Amino acid sequence: MIHVNASKLKGKSGVLRLFDVEGRVVVEREVDVMGGGYFTGEINMNEIASGVYIVSLTTEQDKLQGKILKF
Repeated sequence: MIHVNASKLKGKSGVLRLFDVEGRVVVEREVDVMGGGYFTGEINMNEIASGVYIVSLTTEQDKLQGKILKF
């Protein structure tokens, strides 16, 4: 399980995505941003193969990305 936290996001809703190294979407779900621009969510990694992934949180006004390594 990975936990995704963000603060000071601009926008009210967005999409949380997990990409593999080839750019394919592995997980995608719509999310809501709480008041103050705060978001917290989880992605279950149990069914996902080991490797390097990019997690992306995109709203109508903002975009955050980070890398994840699953062993």
